[in-house]
Amino acid sequence: MSTNSPLPERLGRMIDKSPYTAQDPIVKINYIQKGNHVIFGSGKPADDPKNLIYLGKVYENTPGRSYLGCNAWLDISFPHVMYITGTRGSGKSFDLGVLLEGISRLETPSPIQANVTPQTSILLDLQNQFWTLRFEPRANVEANAAQLAELEAWGLSANRLADCRILIPRVSSQLVGDEEYFTLRTADVLASEWCAILGQTVYSPQGHVVSRTMEALEGQAYDIDEMVNYIDTDSNWGNIADASRNAVSYKLADLGRSKLFSKDGLEIKDLLVPGRCNVFMLRDLTDEDKSLVAAVVARQLFRTMGDYHSRRKVASFFKTEGPAEELPGRVWLVIDEAHVVAPSNRDSPAREALVEFVKRGRDAGLSLVLATQQPSAIDDRILSQVNLSFNHRLTFQSDIAAAVARVPTKTLSGLRIGGAALGDFGDMLRLLDSGQCFIGDHSTSRVVTTLIRPRVTSHGGYNPS
Repeated sequence: MSTNSPLPERLGRMIDKSPYTAQDPIVKINYIQKGNHVIFGSGKPADDPKNLIYLGKVYENTPGRSYLGCNAWLDISFPHVMYITGTRGSGKSFDLGVLLEGISRLETPSPIQANVTPQTSILLDLQNQFWTLRFEPRANVEANAAQLAELEAWGLSANRLADCRILIPRVSSQLVGDEEYFTLRTADVLASEWCAILGQTVYSPQGHVVSRTMEALEGQAYDIDEMVNYIDTDSNWGNIADASRNAVSYKLADLGRSKLFSKDGLEIKDLLVPGRCNVFMLRDLTDEDKSLVAAVVARQLFRTMGDYHSRRKVASFFKTEGPAEELPGRVWLVIDEAHVVAPSNRDSPAREALVEFVKRGRDAGLSLVLATQQPSAIDDRILSQVNLSFNHRLTFQSDIAAAVARVPTKTLSGLRIGGAALGDFGDMLRLLDSGQCFIGDHSTSRVVTTLIRPRVTSHGGYNPS
């Protein structure tokens, strides 16, 4: 849309009834009467709506002022920490596609973007299903045909991302044919991250071997073979037990077989093109290696963007020339199946990097989106800064309790579905259909039942026939 256009007065599928009747009124919500819109993720009235992406429709009857059928938007003007939960098939990965379509540069203008300045994103795709963002849905694909029918019902058109880069590790084979191979620079991995992979602490004998090796090679471009050669050279070590050295050497050599590491690997600045979506397809890596990719990407992104914005602020304050490079002002890190890379029950390379990312990333213009089917399995420190949650269907009580604990507003105290009245929010979550969720926003007085719109790009997460 043009930068001066208002939100549309009519948009998408008309919804005038819902099976859900909430018993709690909505006391506070960012509502625009003209056109019937609600905006999540913003505490400011939208007098001049911009940087809004279309999520779907409010899907509940409400006592007092009802917002049933309102267009639901997300304000992306400032960074968010978002938490998306749901069982397999409930719609959480679909949500990720909706978000990425909204923030990225599209091939053709679409009403899913209201005055949006496209933002950069990095997606860690642990199931290899988001390569389809590059393509419009195709009628000859059965699941896509149903998607096209849904788009027509919602008054939306098929689309594709205009700039979507697909990166794969060297152990993977190309699917489409033009994916790019990536490696991590061995020197970019911290000693604590090597130790997490090796199952050791930094202060253990094996941890000491790792730290000493990295200190000796500091300032050089090196690979795993050079780490192993240093460890295997007896003259480099005094009274360090051979058993400790051999254990590290054997494990590093095994890691080298993943082909994930090299002297000259990933440079985060190469990914930071405004409006580009960078998809890392990581399914063929071990869980430990997936976590290591998440750690290196999150840490480099935090440092690069933090330094960039700090220099911009100093230049603005003193009215001097700013940074020579032009990086995007906003970047999103999106992680599907986040419990794999940041588990709560064991050490992983990504945990500390993501804790720092969520606690200090806002000043660096960084948003984080975590999606998981196992909310109880994610390190709770990473979820401490959540300001927006999408809760789809969940079944296990431990996952329900963990998900609800991080909803950044009040949950529903009562919901009527057909002739049944529910007073437990966990029971409400269990009964949601695919594509339905409760959106929890720190600027809204309670969660709001929402029906997520259809994807405009091809959805790769459907079940195989």
